[in-house]
Amino acid sequence: MKFEKYSFDELDIEFLSYVLDELEKRIGDKAQAHEVISCSGFLKQLQEDPMYVHHFDEKYWADYILSQHQKKALMTI
Repeated sequence: MKFEKYSFDELDIEFLSYVLDELEKRIGDKAQAHEVISCSGFLKQLQEDPMYVHHFDEKYWADYILSQHQKKALMTI
C-alpha cells in the first residue's frame, strides 16, 4: 500500500497495521484488505483527525470499513 500522499507518524502507522491485520482476518486475503482500506475514507480520516481515529480500536474500524464497503457494493448491484 502506498502512503506517499499521507503524512502518518509512527503511532498512526502502527495503528493502521492493526486495522489491516483485523481486516485481513475477516476478509481472508491481504491484498483485498489493502484494497478495501484504500477505497474507504479511513486513511483520510486518520490523516485529518488522528485523535478521533485512535479513540476507537482496530476492531471498531474494521467493522466500520467493512460495513461501508458492503453498502457501496450493494449500491452498485
